Amino acid sequence: MRAAAAIVLLCVPAGIAGISQQPARAADVAPLRTLRYAVEVSIKDRRETQGGGIAGTRPGMEFKGHVVGGGNPTRGDGDSTAGVAVSAKGAIAVDVVAATDDMGLIVDVAEDAPSRTHAKVRVAIPSRGELLFDPKRAADVSEEERALLHWLARGFFSERSATPGTYWTVDESGEGRIDVERYRVLSSDQHRVTLNYELEEKGAGSEGFAGRRTGSLVYDTALVVPVKASFDEEAHRTVDGGFDTLRSQFAFELTADSFAGKR
Repeated sequence: MRAAAAIVLLCVPAGIAGISQQPARAADVAPLRTLRYAVEVSIKDRRETQGGGIAGTRPGMEFKGHVVGGGNPTRGDGDSTAGVAVSAKGAIAVDVVAATDDMGLIVDVAEDAPSRTHAKVRVAIPSRGELLFDPKRAADVSEEERALLHWLARGFFSERSATPGTYWTVDESGEGRIDVERYRVLSSDQHRVTLNYELEEKGAGSEGFAGRRTGSLVYDTALVVPVKASFDEEAHRTVDGGFDTLRSQFAFELTADSFAGKR
């Protein structure tokens, strides 16, 4: 996924690739900017299997490059249903460690929330918002972090109008996939705009998936950061003869920004 998958670093400019491959270390220089977000997550995954039950583990849906859920082994005969639910409140920390000449950012991101806590991951964010990181760390970059980092891209709103009604589409579809974001300006007040947000995703094949997000985003055009966002997501996928339905709710809000006094 454009906003959700690790991309091989060799295919990006040397400036971003070189910095983003450096591991995050306690001895690193102080970040250029620090951002802190409160985050709330609710995920419900349900798998239905007809004729044969479910063998193995409870559904751990591999969606957007990582597995959500999973649990104790379950087995049965006939039609079966299994599910898993995750709810968490916590914080996401983003430290900006470099800004590149091509409008890119290098950040260290970490999340502190029950069942979703992990160590820092170094991520490169080119101007368009794709995320570049070590594929071996994919499980350590959560869905909510990926959405947040995507909107931190310096080019996200750089050439957009804040006039209410302004509408644009970001279409990264191709090779049998649909991947389309849609934004509309609902209102603006000084340096902040409120946007309506939609994301449509579809993949073909025997284990294809279909997903849709709807929500809203408050963005600070002067400080170039998302301030507040919330969205609901529903995704469907066929996996191992079962039909997975994943329903998620995400919300985050900026609680601290070291640039807050530099408007």
